[in-house]
Amino acid sequence: MPEEAGGTAWQVEDEPFYHGFMSNNECKPLLTNAGDFLVRRAEIDGEINSMKFKLVQRNSHCHSFTCCNMRFYVRTLNHFQKHLYYVYIYAFKTISDLIAYHSRMKKPLNNENVCIVKGIARSDWQLAHEQIERNKKLGEGAFGEVWEGTLNLGVFRGYIPVAIKTLHSGNISADERIKFLREANLMLKLSHPNIIKFYGVATLKDPIMIVMEFASGGSLLARVQNTKRPPTDADKIRYCAGAASGLAYLETMQIIHRDIAARNCLLNADDEVKLSDFGLSLLGIKYRERSMKNVPIRWLSPETLKHGRFSSKTDVWSFGITIWEIYSGGQEPYAEIQDNKELRRGIIEQRVKICSPPGMPPMMQQIMFSCLTYDPKNRPTFQELNVKLSAARPSSSSSYFTLSSKIKGLFHF
Repeated sequence: MPEEAGGTAWQVEDEPFYHGFMSNNECKPLLTNAGDFLVRRAEIDGEINSMKFKLVQRNSHCHSFTCCNMRFYVRTLNHFQKHLYYVYIYAFKTISDLIAYHSRMKKPLNNENVCIVKGIARSDWQLAHEQIERNKKLGEGAFGEVWEGTLNLGVFRGYIPVAIKTLHSGNISADERIKFLREANLMLKLSHPNIIKFYGVATLKDPIMIVMEFASGGSLLARVQNTKRPPTDADKIRYCAGAASGLAYLETMQIIHRDIAARNCLLNADDEVKLSDFGLSLLGIKYRERSMKNVPIRWLSPETLKHGRFSSKTDVWSFGITIWEIYSGGQEPYAEIQDNKELRRGIIEQRVKICSPPGMPPMMQQIMFSCLTYDPKNRPTFQELNVKLSAARPSSSSSYFTLSSKIKGLFHF
């Protein structure tokens, strides 16, 4: 019996129904009618070159279309020194030829007469590696790198500057690939002026890449730490308002960010805040994390530190800490306590509390402390914060002193 193997003919990567690396769960929404199929690259027993068909079959009992998780492995056959591909009976020199034959001749893939009918094409956001050019490395982590580069959108749209997140190719498990791509799948749902724009993902081969808007202004943390050109009070309110606007949008989308901090807010060329880094984000209204290893303790709420609970209200707490960062010049929260275990206990037991930075306007103190209320039920929603901060948001020519009367009395939660 020939073994399942990893060789693939180059032609299949050029086929519109080839989707590259894709999880089983990502396939399901794409396959809706009997005979719909796609080909994806999958990891089997540590090998990542295996090709899988995935299709849906008509349920003859209830006459409905269902995803029944039927997977057909492309196998290899060495016949007289020829490398051939087959699924059931018929063998071909390339996977593309194999699929074309079964589709055109309506030849079944198994003894139950399951046939492929329509190949599901990739979407516009599923990019080819040839469209992406990496120019300058901006950073590197345990699992990947971040680059500044360009994206080719075609003859008429030309090239645009982008940020590129790449996943290391070697020794990366299937779970880590799925986790990396989960960020792309979530960002695909988002469209807001204060959230970094998602252009697409390249999964047809290694390295896997996520392509996003390039924020030329750098991180908000670096901006507020700039002592040579420090932000004005009007700038700080504008940064808070921009972040609140993006977070209010996430709240309506029922997305928990889980990593709100000044380091994860970027600035575009117009000095507007863009929320970024959705690697920990989740779709839902609440979530409980059982493992609390390697978490940003200094930005987490008491209920998160104690029970592992996450919700929109835990994001509100983190936003309160981010406001503190903006007004403290980007200092580390609770810097006087370096022992994380001691800090965790202190926050949970309400023995450790953040203090307002010197020079912070009373109105912003009130907003910050409302976010840092111990009981999550008593914290404001992002919708409420957005209304208050949008009303206080200055025009480009405003100063803090002209804003004082404008925002006075707005912050009552």
